[in-house]
Formats: sequence, structure tokens, C-alpha cells
Amino acid sequence: MNMYFGILIIGVTVASFSQILLKIGANRPHVSLIRDYLNVPVICGYVLMALSVVCSMIAFRGLDYMSVPLMDALGFVLVPILSRLFFREGFTVRKTAGIALIVAGMIVYYL
Repeated sequence: MNMYFGILIIGVTVASFSQILLKIGANRPHVSLIRDYLNVPVICGYVLMALSVVCSMIAFRGLDYMSVPLMDALGFVLVPILSRLFFREGFTVRKTAGIALIVAGMIVYYL
């Protein structure tokens, strides 16, 4: 496996976890506008998102430019799975069909 491809997968996974942290921070009640943005889950989410951007930039160095946006679509698969694990959110038929279409498109592209 290409090292850059592994960095891209790590970056997409980190971005998915950052979205979960941002949702955790947004769901907490806050007493002021400043505390909406300056709490631990939100700050950690933004730091992870910045790390994800750095991973994507590194991946662009060694991968075809069509591969990077396609693998970024993996985040659309990981976020609902992580939401199920952390928030007990259910899978609707439409969400499952959308995830299946994304995975099918990735398989077709890489074959």
C-alpha cells in the first residue's frame, strides 16, 4: 500500500472523529456564546480537523488528484457509523442506501 494512501485514510478517519467531537460540544448546554466555542470537545474537534487538512495536503503530494476527493467520501461512510456508536443514532433506509452507493462508487472507481 502506498504511504500517501495510508496518510489519506488516517486523515479521513481523524476528520470523522473531529465531527463527532464537534457534535458532542454543540450538544452540551452553555451559559455564554464564548463557551459555545471554547470548550474541550470543540477545541479538540477543530485541532483534529486541522490535522486532517494537513494529512490531505501530504496525501496530495503522492496520489493522483482524482483519488484524494474520492477517498474523502469515505468520511460520509464513517460519520454515520461513528454517530451510531457514540450517539445511538439509527440507520434509515435512505441513509443505508446512500452509504451503499458511496461504497459502490468507490469500488467501481478503484477496479
